[in-house]
Amino acid sequence: MGIYGDSIGTGWRGISDPSKRWTSITCAGLNLEEHNFSVDGLGFIRRRDTDAFPLHPLQMVINAQPQIALVALGQNDYECIPDRESELRRVMIQDMTTLRDALPESQVLVVEPYWPSTLQEPPKGRRVFDLHGDCAEETGLPFIKGQRGIFGEDHLPYLYPEEGQLHPNDQGHAVLAAVMTAALSPYVQQALVQQALIQHASLSRYGSSEAPVPVRRSGPHVTATAPIVGS
Repeated sequence: MGIYGDSIGTGWRGISDPSKRWTSITCAGLNLEEHNFSVDGLGFIRRRDTDAFPLHPLQMVINAQPQIALVALGQNDYECIPDRESELRRVMIQDMTTLRDALPESQVLVVEPYWPSTLQEPPKGRRVFDLHGDCAEETGLPFIKGQRGIFGEDHLPYLYPEEGQLHPNDQGHAVLAAVMTAALSPYVQQALVQQALIQHASLSRYGSSEAPVPVRRSGPHVTATAPIVGS
């Protein structure tokens, strides 16, 4: 599974070990390799010039050729609302379209922006959420819900005790993982079926002795680790 994400994907501050972040738990549970190219503070516009990886995180996900590719960022762009909303929408569509077109045999999914509680959601954050849904629909990609308001009203036990208390701790990431594993499971099954159909077509075309071996993922091995640094 390839992750184009932000600090919720890196597990910034809150987790005791990279294996505790929701992406790692979910990949292990779904028997997928984790290709995590999340960057702390990353948005579609914010920190777009990051040098955390050899290439931009979007391209790193494409190069990994995952069965599942997640667009799991955006909340860091709330400061762009309303002055740069048109630009933000344009870049969202650009990135979603790029992943969709570059990974035609993968399940490319847009994850709703994370927000920890059902209390006091900033209006700008709500607008970013709406933009995600609109852009996912425009690009024909599934919009995966479950992260907005995930911890309900009693959210503090699930968060790292920082100013503003936004980032999940180990307990919070476990909840995120449970929700996302359930949400992503049907798409993993679809990907497996699609892989089997491709392999069957290849065998039919070339014969069993000459058929190319599909380069697809299995097992929970982590092949790229997002840095848990910065802010």
